[in-house]
Amino acid sequence: MTAPPPRLSHPHRASGSVKTVSGPLHDVKEHVVNLILNGELSPGDALPAERELATRLGVSRPLVREALRSLEAVNIVESRRGAGTYVTDLSPEFLLAPLSYAFRLVRGSEIDLFEVRRFLEPQAAAMAALHLPEDDLSELDQLLDELDASDQSTFPELDIAFHEWIVRRTNNRLLLSVIRGIRDLEYQVLAVTATSAESRLLSGVEHRTIASAIRARDPERAKAAMLLHLARVEDQFRPGKA
Repeated sequence: MTAPPPRLSHPHRASGSVKTVSGPLHDVKEHVVNLILNGELSPGDALPAERELATRLGVSRPLVREALRSLEAVNIVESRRGAGTYVTDLSPEFLLAPLSYAFRLVRGSEIDLFEVRRFLEPQAAAMAALHLPEDDLSELDQLLDELDASDQSTFPELDIAFHEWIVRRTNNRLLLSVIRGIRDLEYQVLAVTATSAESRLLSGVEHRTIASAIRARDPERAKAAMLLHLARVEDQFRPGKA
C-alpha cells in the first residue's frame, strides 16, 4: 500500500492560544522551508520540479506554483526562466528587504522608529567602541568631514551612512539588516529634521561626540552620546517640538 504524502506538523496548534495559518498552500511553503532548514537544500540549490513537489505533497501543480511565488516574494527562492526555481543566497539583508515596505505602511511608524533606534543604536555604538580595529578610522573621518560640508540635499544619505558605519562595526549581520530595513523611514524623518542649517550643525556636533567615544574605545560614553543624539532628533521631529 502506498504511503500517504508527507504532511507538515504544526507545533503551535496544540496550545490553543496561538492562531496559525494552515491549509495546503501553507503546507507547501512550509515543506520547502523545512527542506532548507534541514539541510536538504542549500543556498543556490535547485528545488525539486513542480511536478515532483505536487506528487510528493498530494497537491496540484498550480498550488505548488502559487506557493513558490509566495516564497519568491519574500526572497527565499528565485525563479530562473527555463531553468527552474532555486534557493537564494539567504543573506539576512536579502531576506529582510521586504520589511522596509511593511515598516513604511504601518501608521505611526515614524514615531515607532525612534523607539526601535533607542533599543538598538546605543548598544551598537557601545559594541563598535569595543570592536573597533586599529586601522578602521579613515572611512569614519571621511564621513564626518562630508557631513560637515553637506547641505539639505546631501545630509540625509550621509547621516544614514554614518549610523550604518557604526552598526557594521558590531559584526552583527542581522542587526545591520534590521537597520537597513528602516532606512526608508529614516529618510522620511530626515526630510523634517535636516531642513535647517542649525539642525544639521547640531547633528554634526553630536556625530563627532559619538565618534570620539568610539575612537577612545569607551563603550559607556558612546552609548550615552548616541542616546542623547537620538533624543534630540526625536524632540525635533515630534509635532509641537522645535
